[in-house]
Amino acid sequence: MTPLFPVKRLRQHPTRQSRASALIAVYWVIAILSLAVFTSAQFLRLEMETQGSNQWEFRASQFADRGIALAAHPDVERWDPILRQQVDGTGGFRAMLRSEGARINLNHFLVSDNGRIILGEIFIRWGLDPQGAAEVVDALTDWIDADDNLLPFGAEGNAYRARGFRDQPYNRPFRSLDEVTLVIGFEQVMAMAPGWRDAFTLLSSGPLDLNDASPELIQLVCQCGADGAQRLANVRLGSDRTPDTQDDVRFESVEEATALLGIGEAQKQALANLLSVDDAATRLISIGTAGGVSVERSLVISGRDAQPVLLEVQTRVLR
Repeated sequence: MTPLFPVKRLRQHPTRQSRASALIAVYWVIAILSLAVFTSAQFLRLEMETQGSNQWEFRASQFADRGIALAAHPDVERWDPILRQQVDGTGGFRAMLRSEGARINLNHFLVSDNGRIILGEIFIRWGLDPQGAAEVVDALTDWIDADDNLLPFGAEGNAYRARGFRDQPYNRPFRSLDEVTLVIGFEQVMAMAPGWRDAFTLLSSGPLDLNDASPELIQLVCQCGADGAQRLANVRLGSDRTPDTQDDVRFESVEEATALLGIGEAQKQALANLLSVDDAATRLISIGTAGGVSVERSLVISGRDAQPVLLEVQTRVLR
């Protein structure tokens, strides 16, 4: 049947909607390509920066090692200008010698009543309450003693087994500061004092070395006033009040040093086994810098002679 109104067939043209969709697709492809180019450029820049940083880090490590080699020589004094050098246009190094006894030896302080009291005072100073400090000190002591007898606020085998650790505590002196972090309750110290490792050691002879210890540690260990501890530190600096210079004063005896603290004889006697002035272990610290990157190399040796014994090596990049 012939329709009354014949329909004229028209040529099909893209609608506005289809043209817009095509245009969006083109823009989308351009955006993806632009993002890919930008991302590739960023990765390339990052890789180049990383390679450059690694190059300077390696150079800074070389400078730091040069400082360590000089500091280890038995004839080099801590004030010797040879320990501070600008090697070339890219950088240099600064090396220092410090007594390892400037830090508190945990194993040594934990085996005496006075030492444990001092450790408790340190933890309180760092922000723990007296009960928390007592718990940490007793748990540390239970870890290093040879028995399974529980101290009043300590932690022995049952407490560790309840946490899933069958072989703890080890009932022997600490062998590394990493091991200290396993002690129940010590997480309180780590939370309050993230830099706690800088105050402690296991490598010294034991007593605190008054020739190098900080005024803060001297005040805590010697239980003296801040003025007395600072007076001792000032005398060590010599007349120029500058560390590592030729006029620095080194105490020859504990008695000579403690005379500056203003403490009584009874207190000096109580501290007799906790203080020294000449620890056998030396920490060599060298900071090498190149291209704005610094690397700190730290070695602890026993005896600065022809055949020193290496006790520890640490490296960190300073940003």
